[in-house]
Amino acid sequence: MTDRANSSPGRTGDGIFEIEGQPFTESRALGKMATLIAGVAVGAMIGAGAALLLAPGSGDETRTAIKRRVRKLTKRERGVWKSLAGALAEAANETAARSKLHAAKASAEAAAVRARV
Repeated sequence: MTDRANSSPGRTGDGIFEIEGQPFTESRALGKMATLIAGVAVGAMIGAGAALLLAPGSGDETRTAIKRRVRKLTKRERGVWKSLAGALAEAANETAARSKLHAAKASAEAAAVRARV
């Protein structure tokens, strides 16, 4: 007797894949995915409705506050992206310098071997 809970997924004798003792079918997996997506969509709608009902200011005030926050975050992101770009450029330059150094060493060693032969 095998323990199916600890066994790995595999083929049954009739050619159907089993996962956790249940036959795997594409339609069943798609059904689960559709249910998940529907749940996320309903949750988003409920969250948006709650946000509108519980907002501390009017619609115009809320939109203005959101715009201000987005602008502030966008400015911060630009700075982060610029610093990341600088760090990547520096790393690329260091890597290029190391590669040139290794190539020069390899060339010198190859010349030394050729001179011995």
